[in-house]
Amino acid sequence: MEEYQAKFCGEHIGRGKYLDNQELCNILSQVVSCSSVFGNEGDCGRLLEKIASENGLKTEIVKTSADDRFNVMITLGAESFLEKKNGFLIHGHYDTVPVLDMPDPFNTAIVDHTRMCGRGIVDQKSGLVAALCAAIAMKRSGKVLKKPLCIACVIDEESEHRGSYALAQTGVKAEWGMVTEPTNGHCEFGCKGTTPIMITVKGRTAHASNPWVGVNAIEKSLPILEGLFGMKFAEVDLKELGVYRGTLCVSEMNAGTAYNNVPGEAVIWMDRRTVPGENSKLALQQVNDVIEAAKKKVPDLQASAKIARPDWHWPAIMERGLNPTCMSADCELYNILNRAVMKMGDPAVEKRYCNGYNDMDFLVNDLGIPTLVYGSGDGSMSHTAHEEVEIDKVCKVAEAFCNMTEEICL
Repeated sequence: MEEYQAKFCGEHIGRGKYLDNQELCNILSQVVSCSSVFGNEGDCGRLLEKIASENGLKTEIVKTSADDRFNVMITLGAESFLEKKNGFLIHGHYDTVPVLDMPDPFNTAIVDHTRMCGRGIVDQKSGLVAALCAAIAMKRSGKVLKKPLCIACVIDEESEHRGSYALAQTGVKAEWGMVTEPTNGHCEFGCKGTTPIMITVKGRTAHASNPWVGVNAIEKSLPILEGLFGMKFAEVDLKELGVYRGTLCVSEMNAGTAYNNVPGEAVIWMDRRTVPGENSKLALQQVNDVIEAAKKKVPDLQASAKIARPDWHWPAIMERGLNPTCMSADCELYNILNRAVMKMGDPAVEKRYCNGYNDMDFLVNDLGIPTLVYGSGDGSMSHTAHEEVEIDKVCKVAEAFCNMTEEICL
C-alpha cells in the first residue's frame, strides 16, 4: 500500500509542528472510511466527538428533529458554544450522498503518495477535518483564546438540512463564520438558493384503445411545459462578483401506469435556482402564473403546484425554503482569509459566487453571522464516482484556519 509523502509544512501543521501531516491524514482516513450517508450519520458523529474529546476539545451533542441524527459542536476557548459570542465559527457537514456507482467508497488508500479517495472526501469531509485539525493544533499550541473557536459538524446537508436548521435554532453567535464546502482554493461570497417545485396535472385514465374516453395528462401538460421553458428571470449585478440570474430546470416527469393506458396524472418536478432578491415564495408564484396562463388556453386544465422534492418529507424545510445569500465583495473576513493564505506563501485568494447552494444560507440569513465559503477539494468531483483530494491541500486549509483563528480569537 502506498504511503502519504507530505511536502507542506506550516507554522501549525507539518512535521515537527503542533499537528503532523500524517496525523491529519490518519484522521481524514478515519472520518471518510466511516459511512455517513444522510439518514445514517450517527457512527460518524460519534467518531468526530471521540477524536475531538481525546484531543482536549469541548464537545456537545445537539439533537435534530430525527432519531440518532445529531450535530457535534466542538469548542476551544469556552465550556460551551453558547457560553459567549464565538470569535470564529467554522461549519461543515459530515453526511454524504449515497455510494451510487463509486467503487470502494470507503477504501481510503493513498494514490500516487499524495491523494486520498472516498465517498464524501470532497463534499465535504476534507474541509471539516481541516477545521477539526486546526482546532486540535490550536489546543496543542497552548495559546489562550480571548474569543472561542467553534466547529459545527452538522448532518443532513445533502437532503432536508435538519442539521443547519437545528444549529440556527440554538441562536449561536459568532463574529465571523466559514463554511467548508470545496472551493478548490478560491473563496465564495454567496450562493444561489434552490426551490424545488412539483406540478401535478390531472387527467382521466382509460384504455389506450379508446383514448377519447380518457383525458391524457401528458397532453394537458404541454402548455405548462411550454410556459416553463419560456420563462425569463431578471439579472442581479453583484458588482465585483459578476452578474447572475436565476434558472429553472424541468428535471423529471412521471406519468401513466402502463403503455396501453391513457395517463390519468402527470407529475412534473423542477429545480428553480434563485439569486439575491428572490425567494421561494416568488419562485412558486411565478410557476403558478405559468399554470394560470396555460389554463386560459385550456379552460378544462386541472393543475396545481407546490414546493416539494422527492426526498423531502419534513414540513419545516418546505416552509422555510433554501434561500440565496451574498456577502459584500469587500467583506473584512476575506481580508483575514487572504492574510492567512498569503502567510503560507500562496497568492491572493480568488473571489467567486456559487451557482449552487450551501448552508451559509442559515448562518447569514438566520443567525446574522458574516460568512464566506472556503474548503479543500474540487467541487466538480462532488457526488461523482471519483472523489479525491490532495492531502497537502487539506493541510493548507487547516493551516489557513489556524492563522485565521490567531487573528480573530487571540
